[in-house]
Formats: sequence, structure tokens, C-alpha cells
Amino acid sequence: MKEKLAELLTNIFTTSGHSVSESDTVDLIVKKNDYKTYILLANKPDPAQIRNFADQIPDGTGLYVTMQNMEPELRDYASHVGLITWDRDELALQIGKAVIADLEGNAENLQLVAYNVDSNAASAEDSLFRATGSSGSFEVASDAFTSPVASAKAPAQPAFQGNVQEEKGTFNIWGTSPEMQQASAMGTYQQEERSYIEPPLSTIPEPQQPSWQASQPLPPTLDLRTAPIKLQKERAAMMAKSEIGMPEGVVLKFVPFWNYAYAVKAEHRFKNKVIDISGQGQGCLNALNGNKENLEIYQVTDSVTLPDDNYEIKAKMIDQKEAESTLISNIIEEYTKDVRFNNVVGEAMISEHKLFKPSMDDIRFKMELIYVPIWEVKGARNSVEINAYTQEILTNPVDDDVEFM
Repeated sequence: MKEKLAELLTNIFTTSGHSVSESDTVDLIVKKNDYKTYILLANKPDPAQIRNFADQIPDGTGLYVTMQNMEPELRDYASHVGLITWDRDELALQIGKAVIADLEGNAENLQLVAYNVDSNAASAEDSLFRATGSSGSFEVASDAFTSPVASAKAPAQPAFQGNVQEEKGTFNIWGTSPEMQQASAMGTYQQEERSYIEPPLSTIPEPQQPSWQASQPLPPTLDLRTAPIKLQKERAAMMAKSEIGMPEGVVLKFVPFWNYAYAVKAEHRFKNKVIDISGQGQGCLNALNGNKENLEIYQVTDSVTLPDDNYEIKAKMIDQKEAESTLISNIIEEYTKDVRFNNVVGEAMISEHKLFKPSMDDIRFKMELIYVPIWEVKGARNSVEINAYTQEILTNPVDDDVEFM
């Protein structure tokens, strides 16, 4: 489903003049007029996934697309963290707009997401459309979040002008009224004190806090040098069913690895021959059991959004000095050459072997400790581990405490 949806979105954005590329962190990256939009496709809307997606956008705008309909509170939450959302209804609307624009021959002028447009030259309705991806998506939310008392006291203001705050270049639902701006700054909503000329208390509805804020607190964030979590908990449990049957528990482990890279350059001369030794590589050394892993880590963050509180951080058993000594010894052994020389002395053929190896000065080496997220899915009799970064089921345990089949 996601592949077909990605292909459809690629066609739509390409037709409207965007350049489309793939990424390791998101599903698609589209660019137009030097403005980037990062697109993440989701099978089911999830607050933790939304927050994690918003935190990983370096620049531009994030577009969260799902084939299911989203609850209004979840759309408000996504907008609050700076994302545009297309759920099932909005996606159908955008596809229809793109098809009509293509038939009319003006697809190049179609604006599917926000661009760097001068806000003073645009109307309030246009500004709202650029921020949400649909016209009027927040009209109801704006009325709900604006205090009737403040509306009665304050002079009329143009819609969303003067009180608009931007987060990552998008419309901020917390900036639609002075009261909400105060709530954003102080963390609580404080209603103005009523005067004798105001209507009775029974006629003034109390402002309602969004349900997602009350029932769905923001997911916790862990400050740790780690690879990102690309595999969600529910998906990991489904992948493990074929190995262990019905899962009985899922825990997220952060396993320490020594991530290293090296380059070798050496040249040896023997008699009239030149022996060249050169190469480069990278890899990971498990800091728990000392095993070398064929694992390449290209993305590292200093913090990670946790799906829940059920996690553990493994302490390293191999320190930096021991890891560096082991890895450099392995590199020297790998690049040692056994060269055979044949010499003719009289009528006799004499063969000679000589070893050439790089020295410490011939090796450029760097290394750092990085944690890799691992899902451990526990069954009735055994467990299976899944790399949450590479999304691969592991054949060898990363921890001696794990009992594999």
C-alpha cells in the first residue's frame, strides 16, 4: 500500500513542478523553488510517530500522509509540532485538485504544500490553506480556542494577523488568540477577569483543553547518542510472530557499539618491486560481547523519542582502549600481504615468501560509542531480536541474556 501511495504522490508532485527524491529517514523529499518538503507515509496515525517525525526535519516542512481519517485532536497536535497532515479525505481532495489542474494545463502553478510566500500579500484564507494543505481546516478549531470574553473586549482584528506564531514555517494553532499566546508561553490558560457589563457566567462556555493534550501526553525523549528508531513497536511484534508465535512482551534495548572507520596507506620496497598496501572500511564492534558486526550506521542523533517507558540502556563491557587495540590488530592482520618471489640461481628455481604489513603510522583510525535500538520480542519459550534501525531480524543475539531458538 505504501509503495503504491509513494508512486502516486511522486507523480502528483512531479507534475506540479517538484523534484522528488528518496531518503533514508523519510519516504519522499520534494523540492520546488529551493523549498523542501519531507513526506512520511503512515499506515495508521500515531502521536509518537508524529512527534518523532517532527523532530527529524532539519529544514523545510514535514507532510504526514495516512490513508486513514485522523481525529481532529490528532490533526491539531500534528499542526502544533509543525507538520502538515493529509488524511484519507484530505488526500482525496489533493489528488482531485492535481488531476483537474493537469487536465486544465496549469499543474505547474499548483501549490500542494507551503512555500516561502510573503504573508503580507496573502489573504488570511490563503495563509491558512498554505499551512494546512486544505482550505478552512482550522476554522472550527479557531472558534473553539478563542475566548468569547476576549472577543467581546478586543477590537476586531483581521483573521490570523498579528497573533500568528510560526513553528517550522507553518500555522500555529496556539497563536490564534491573545489567550492562547499566553497559554503557549505560560503553559496554562488564564481567562481575563470579567467585569460587571459582561453576560452572566452561565452564558459563557469555558474553554476546553484539547483531548490529546489531556489524555495523550507528549512521548518522553531520551538524551543518548543513538541511531534513530525506524521500526515501530507494533510492527516489530508482527515480524516476530513467525519466529516465536504469539508475543508475550516487547522491550526496547539500547545496545552500545563502537562505530569505527579507518584508512590504510602503506608502501614497501623489496629488491626491485614495490608492494602497495591500501584500503579503507568501516564497521561496528559490539561493546557487550566483542563481536564485529557488519553494520553501517549513517544516521546518529543526540536524542531519541521513546515509544513508551519500557526500555533499558545496556552498559558497555568493552572500553575504548580495549576496542581500539582489538580493531587495529584486526586491520593489520587483514592488510598483511604474503608475497612470493621466484629467483633463478643457475639452473635452480628458488622461491621466497616475505610478509609485508602496515604499521600503526600507516593507519588512520577513528571511533565513537553509539547505541543501537534493538527490539527484543519475548515469546513463551524464547525471544527474537530485531534491529530497530535497519529493521532486520538478528540471527545472533547482541546480549548474552537473550535466549534464541
